[in-house]
Amino acid sequence: MTTATVAAGATEAPPKKKRRLPKVLGFLVVTTAIAYLADAIIGIGSTKFEAPTVQELFEFKPIFKIGSLEVTFPTLVMFAMTALVIFFFARAFSRPKLVPGGLQNVAEAGMIDFVRNQIAISVIGPEGAAWTPLLASIFFWVLLNNFMSIFPIIQFPVTSRMAYPATLAAIVWVTYNGVGIREQGFFKYFKNIMFPPGVPKAIYILLTPIELFSTVIVRPITLSVRLFANMVAGHLILGVLFVGSSVFIAGGPLGKVGYVAPFGLSIILMGLELFVIFMQAFIFTILTAVYISGAVHPEH
Repeated sequence: MTTATVAAGATEAPPKKKRRLPKVLGFLVVTTAIAYLADAIIGIGSTKFEAPTVQELFEFKPIFKIGSLEVTFPTLVMFAMTALVIFFFARAFSRPKLVPGGLQNVAEAGMIDFVRNQIAISVIGPEGAAWTPLLASIFFWVLLNNFMSIFPIIQFPVTSRMAYPATLAAIVWVTYNGVGIREQGFFKYFKNIMFPPGVPKAIYILLTPIELFSTVIVRPITLSVRLFANMVAGHLILGVLFVGSSVFIAGGPLGKVGYVAPFGLSIILMGLELFVIFMQAFIFTILTAVYISGAVHPEH
């Protein structure tokens, strides 16, 4: 065997892939389980755990009051996220440049362009560009408040309190109805809703009340309930799993080892919750664009 053959064989041998992350995770799981097992055997620091009720996962005592207004933890988080959205975009576009850089580049390329191209213009049409500020505000406000469900320390989705999705849905309701009345006139707007063109007259007997009820009443309800219900469900599932982990830890020796199962599942489901967080913000925003489009283009 020549030196060249040996060199060729050496180069052909694929390098072994280093799988450090699974080893690190495995090491942490094993050492944590051993630590809790040792604590269970020695009996040091054993505590009794009391699981919270479902109400305690969503109800918060007032932190302070402003007159008769009670300010709770979700209220503070909501105002903080609102201020963050305002500050970020005000800072990004305080000194706009033809060639964006820094925060302006992030805001335009990574955020505004997505809402403008994928939602506003694609749904409403060329007129959608004018609606980009409203749609972007809705998208990022909902996204940030949803994201608080998995953000460390906070871990509570603000939109799981019905008042916030309902208020936002009411704003959307006023917006698309106001646009429809402005563009078409009051009577023509409601005429186009109740009597869409191209439908046999006999069908209007059934279609007219359904269309009026759907546009005026059902839309804001479904818009708010969809967001509210999804965030409540996600927070409840994660809360049950994390509480279950605490119950395991507060139990006997097997529980102090077996907590890895619900805790690991909760970590995995946080990835799914992140997908739901984004999708709910996207769905709320794109439905808003659909309703505005229907008001601007009644023929569609």
